[in-house]
Amino acid sequence: MSIEEETRLQADESTNQLLKKRRPWYYLALGLIGLSVITRQPLMVLAAIFTFLVGFVPEIWYRYSLKHLLLRQKVDHQHLFFGEQVTLSVTVENRKFLPLPWLQLENSISPPLTVAGTRSSRLQTIKRDTLISTWLLWSYQRVTRRYRMRCQARGFHLFGPIHLNCSDPFGWLEREIVLPVNETLLVYPLLAPLESLGLPSVFPMGEYVGSRQLLEDPLWFAGNREYQLGDDPRRIDWKATARVGELRSKIYESTTERRLLILLDTWTYSNIQKGMDEELQEYCISAAASLATWGLDEGYMVGILTNSSMITADHTNSTDVNTDQVLDEEAARKSNATTISPPGVSIPFARDYTQYEQVLSTLARLVPTYNTPIERMIELEDNMFQQGTTILLISPVNTLSANTISYLQERRRHGTAVAIVLAGDLEAGKEIPDTENLVTYSIGGKEQWHELIQAIGDGGNTTVGTSARSLQLD
Repeated sequence: MSIEEETRLQADESTNQLLKKRRPWYYLALGLIGLSVITRQPLMVLAAIFTFLVGFVPEIWYRYSLKHLLLRQKVDHQHLFFGEQVTLSVTVENRKFLPLPWLQLENSISPPLTVAGTRSSRLQTIKRDTLISTWLLWSYQRVTRRYRMRCQARGFHLFGPIHLNCSDPFGWLEREIVLPVNETLLVYPLLAPLESLGLPSVFPMGEYVGSRQLLEDPLWFAGNREYQLGDDPRRIDWKATARVGELRSKIYESTTERRLLILLDTWTYSNIQKGMDEELQEYCISAAASLATWGLDEGYMVGILTNSSMITADHTNSTDVNTDQVLDEEAARKSNATTISPPGVSIPFARDYTQYEQVLSTLARLVPTYNTPIERMIELEDNMFQQGTTILLISPVNTLSANTISYLQERRRHGTAVAIVLAGDLEAGKEIPDTENLVTYSIGGKEQWHELIQAIGDGGNTTVGTSARSLQLD
């Protein structure tokens, strides 16, 4: 016997056990009919009919109310930027003659979103993890309801499954079912202009200059010149030095493939909170997304390396389901199951248009509560730290370690440019490790993060994208 057949038999047995308890109503109706025949009282017949209906009507609705129903839910956009609005449409179609006087839907939202509604002529916004609604459906009627939600939470959002509850006209017998009606929504991280992050620009007057060559490519030898104090000893051309009798340094062509590696550290343990600082994690992810899109705009080949995990769906979602096809309720409850990948996510270098989508989608799916030391990721992905790469570390200031600085210094000695962006406020009793000669920027902490969110909520942030100013990375 298959699992589906076994599930169906269990459901039928449960239904039969419940309806057996309704049989005394029929016995009472038969008794009243017999009594009316003996006493020849017409009112007894009416009482018998009423008693029969009391027993029969709830049973009919219990057996057939959840049959021939079609449920559908759909979002108008499956990929949105932080702060934009999405509309979720939920449709219920009653494909039978039997009307439904009371139908309740419970639709889960994970993680929660801010639902907008009207109450007393004022716009109300409530963050919800469940949408609960009550419906009245006549015969062969289809009803659609729409819910407007503001995307003020980055992440991979799941709608569903839907918990359906139905009752008879008397409200005596209720029946419920779980339907694997699921929809997804991917909300990109908040993108902010670089000046909104407090990062300095190369050109304070706002003058725009074309793409600059950050480093020289050692593979393209262009000649030699007189040795200058401070030249890397590896640049010395010993053959030319021996030939002319004085030190000569090699000259390389500037590389045409500028590589920018965003190194994102999401470890934000706080001694004050005795746990992870989730707001600071979101701020770091937002900064990484903003700098990555800026890099692509500037012509860099951008890659991402982070010590965070990533979420993916286990199943292919079904946005519409017929109740006649639902057999395994346990499978329906697990239809929105997700998988968290092991810590450590990387995106290969690229600069084409699809890289925007790849970077934003990956950062949107990050689950920063699961992570590994960033030093481990640097060791595992050593091939991403090639000579000529510009490394931009984004890290909370309180968890920046001396080991990370040591790793970056080593990469710098091998021909990479390194810059550090620190987020958060330094806690009492902690000190920032010596970054030596590494360029370091500070983008503030949670206050700046709240200001960015507030600006989007008030409509003050009209720039969804990046700044026209250039950040000096070298």
